[in-house]
Amino acid sequence: MPPTWDIICLSPNHWTGLPTSKRHLMEVFARERRVLFVEPPIDVFSALGRFRRWPKFRGLRKVARRVWVLSPLVVASVGGPARRAAYHRAQAARVRRAASMIGLRLPVAWCFAPEHVAYAGRLGEAALVYHVADEPTAVSGDGPVVAQLERDMLARSDVTFVVSRALYEARCGSGEVHRLPNAADRRHFARVLTGRADATLDEFQRSVLGRPEAPAEISGLRRPVALYGGAAYGWFDVDLLFDVAALARGWTFVLVGPLGRELRSRRLPPNVVAVGRKPYGEFPRYVAACDVAILPWRLDVFSRNADPIVLYEYLLCGKPVVATPVPAARERGELVATAETAEAFASALEKVGPSSRDPDVARVRIEFGFENTWERRADEARAVIERRLASASFRKVRTRGG
Repeated sequence: MPPTWDIICLSPNHWTGLPTSKRHLMEVFARERRVLFVEPPIDVFSALGRFRRWPKFRGLRKVARRVWVLSPLVVASVGGPARRAAYHRAQAARVRRAASMIGLRLPVAWCFAPEHVAYAGRLGEAALVYHVADEPTAVSGDGPVVAQLERDMLARSDVTFVVSRALYEARCGSGEVHRLPNAADRRHFARVLTGRADATLDEFQRSVLGRPEAPAEISGLRRPVALYGGAAYGWFDVDLLFDVAALARGWTFVLVGPLGRELRSRRLPPNVVAVGRKPYGEFPRYVAACDVAILPWRLDVFSRNADPIVLYEYLLCGKPVVATPVPAARERGELVATAETAEAFASALEKVGPSSRDPDVARVRIEFGFENTWERRADEARAVIERRLASASFRKVRTRGG
């Protein structure tokens, strides 16, 4: 019988931000165990300026049946990775008190950033899990410091999860490393699109192909519609999108999500529409309303190591997908069409567009989404962690260095 364990999730993302693997996984785990979700620090003046951040002044708050969020506030920005590690080291006692207050049992410290190694051995954790959701050196301004922090983390962690093949190949010699890809929130999409979280595959397919009522921003647009969902930040290939839009003038391109600096600073082509960030509760309707979903990402270190959640969500909704040839897209085989140039991208749109209404082709995509869920990922991770906790090395009192 595996021991009962709870989770201290140390996240570089906020609970209320764009849905990430951190929140998706913790929501599933919270169905049967307690979760303390520790947000990254935010400065007081930033919190004062935004009403939706005011709950962070409460520090520790309960947000779901078995989920508590701890929101650290600081006077000024913490700074780079080395300073963040020092900050986390100083915060460890507070996190441990919060875990004690809500009654966490045999806590597993689940870390998502290299600087979280500062918590190792300071939380009374039964095990230390390191989860690599992106290439950390690609999203930091101080690569060498981050690389050293990650080497320390890999040496200290009991289990390491990585989302992509590239991340696995780079770390597979560092202790116990397992690939844990991202997934789709099938229950959420089913609830929004069918009214039932436990809808069957047949029910879900009928709803998607029946075209649920489209959001107002899409319903009046010229068809066909190609949709990009998610943050369009540095990894988004703005030049490629603009070139494709110029070639495929009969298409309307819809961007759902926050725009990066480059997109905000440029005038959008007439057939490109940015509808902004939307609540996750509305997002499935936008995906269901499009004809083709797109992933025009740059080919760089970030994309070579990433496993975009939205790719699983596109396929869950049965949508044809056209993407640049990033590894995550190529790994999907015939489920995703890849194109590197604007001409090839525009041609692929025309080629795959008609399959949007083909029930047999759509079903193969939807089946992929039904198979790759956060529930399945949580089960896979749970099995690994419980084997580790039950192993001989965990039957003794474990101590870590400070």
